[in-house]
Amino acid sequence: MPEPNALLRILVVEDNPADLFVLEGLLWKTRLPIGQIIKAKSNEEANFLLNNEQPNLILLDLSLPDSAGIESFKHINHIAPAIPIIVLTGLSDMEMALETMAAGAQDYLVKGEFDEKLLSKSIQYSIERKRNLENIRISNERYRSLFYYNPMAIFIWDLASHEILEVNDMAEKEYGYTRDEFVKLTLWDLRTPENYNKLKLFIEHIAASEDLDSGGIWEHITKNGERIFMNVFSHRIQFNERNAVMAIAQNITGKLLLEKKLEEERLIKQKEIAEAVIKTQEQERHDISRELHDNVNQQLTVAMMYIASAEKKQAPGADLLRQSADFILHAIEEIRRLSKGLVTPLIKDFGLVKAIESVLEDVNGVNTMKIEFVSDTFFEEDIHYDFKLSLFRIVQEQVNNVLKHAEATELKIELGRNINSIYLSICDNGVGFDLAVQKKGIGLYNITSRVELFNGTISIHTAPTSGCAMHMSFPITQAIMRH
Repeated sequence: MPEPNALLRILVVEDNPADLFVLEGLLWKTRLPIGQIIKAKSNEEANFLLNNEQPNLILLDLSLPDSAGIESFKHINHIAPAIPIIVLTGLSDMEMALETMAAGAQDYLVKGEFDEKLLSKSIQYSIERKRNLENIRISNERYRSLFYYNPMAIFIWDLASHEILEVNDMAEKEYGYTRDEFVKLTLWDLRTPENYNKLKLFIEHIAASEDLDSGGIWEHITKNGERIFMNVFSHRIQFNERNAVMAIAQNITGKLLLEKKLEEERLIKQKEIAEAVIKTQEQERHDISRELHDNVNQQLTVAMMYIASAEKKQAPGADLLRQSADFILHAIEEIRRLSKGLVTPLIKDFGLVKAIESVLEDVNGVNTMKIEFVSDTFFEEDIHYDFKLSLFRIVQEQVNNVLKHAEATELKIELGRNINSIYLSICDNGVGFDLAVQKKGIGLYNITSRVELFNGTISIHTAPTSGCAMHMSFPITQAIMRH
């Protein structure tokens, strides 16, 4: 197309010298900025000129020595599809002229029936019409390129019938269907049955909306039955005079799998850290217990011996010495009790249930709280020691929390087992607490860490003045069973 204010180069394809003379005269009479008139007498000569020249317009006679009628137009239009063509015809060829218009000619002029003004208007109209058509063609090509070669899958579906009307190349690649196979499917064929209700609600929603809408992440099914996850954006369009929806879908299956793998690795690392912390705590407990038993207790025992000896030799201070001996004896007993609680020898020797009962007996010795322990359905012969030790520490931790903070008068502990899981519940009727405030406490952190270490779940129900109910469940897996 000529640039504005550029001189026009016009190719005239006409074999009649008289008609050519009249037409050339009329062209020069127009006020158009004509720079050059190029002349050809046949299709063959026009071919040669079009290969060597760049005209802005073609005036074409349909009756040529080597071609006639619609074939003359088709031949020239095929060689120069981007150049506007005005067909020159006689009165007897009006029907043929209209046929060329339907085939893509920009205009036609009847020989002897137009002057320079009509010719000028026809040329200007034809150039502008061709320019607009070319812009539309380029726009359509860009759209087709954007649609068919888009790196994301795109499919268009009918809003009423849900039939798939068109797809791009990436949709064929993602789903495994050819384009011919796709257009025989409906939207439902790409969804898994468990998503049918969600799809029904989405169709109702987008039917009532004209805006761009994100359908979110959908699980789709491919031709070979593989399930993929697509992030879909949809909006209403008109397609071939039908109300339709264009869906642009990005495959995020790999991303979700990677996120899942990273989350699994994070949980594994978190478990490793929790396991290391718990082992360190148990080792510290063992070291402290041994130090209390082997060192502090021995020193206190020696002190008792010296006091007993001094008591015999110094009658006037015997009462004070005897009183000191009683204090030291109580200290020795307390250290023995602490030492036993730290290393929990009862678990290895008598089992978890006996160890818990021992802790509760100690609590009953110094507290009037009513304690109920139920373990009728629990058996532990095939359970790993580390898991039993974690359950014991959870009970020990929570019982200490109840004694220190709950002001409870009743405490119930239930330890049980079924075919799939082991469960532990600890409930009190104390003052309760605000879980949002207390959930970061070291006590609850230690409990939840031990629960998560063995893939367990924990739920805590509490509120100020409403007591506390703690329920834990552990799936029976190889991690908690003795090998």
